[in-house]
Amino acid sequence: MRNDGIPATFQVAAHTITVVTVPKSKWKHGKNCVGIWLPDQYRIEILGTLKGSNRSQVFVHEMMHCLCDIAGYNELSGDEVFIDSIAHLLTHALCTFEPTNYEQHAEKKSEL
Repeated sequence: MRNDGIPATFQVAAHTITVVTVPKSKWKHGKNCVGIWLPDQYRIEILGTLKGSNRSQVFVHEMMHCLCDIAGYNELSGDEVFIDSIAHLLTHALCTFEPTNYEQHAEKKSEL
């Protein structure tokens, strides 16, 4: 995993999904596109100039396309409003995870 939390690869069903950061000089998907899911290659490409939470948001957005396509929900995958809404919610949830304090959890359980 990269230091920004975006994986180099991940598994969905029996597929290995590759995540690649592409430098702006080699970006082939147009100036208004900053990320893309390539289903025939099981690959997500993210524009290399993206930083921080914007980069995370684009990754999760493209991952949502991936998940919908592999699950057979191609119509949902093509619904950019749906994908973007779910991706924003999921990104926020993932970025705000709090670690579990197992010692406190064990203490509370023993008090019951």
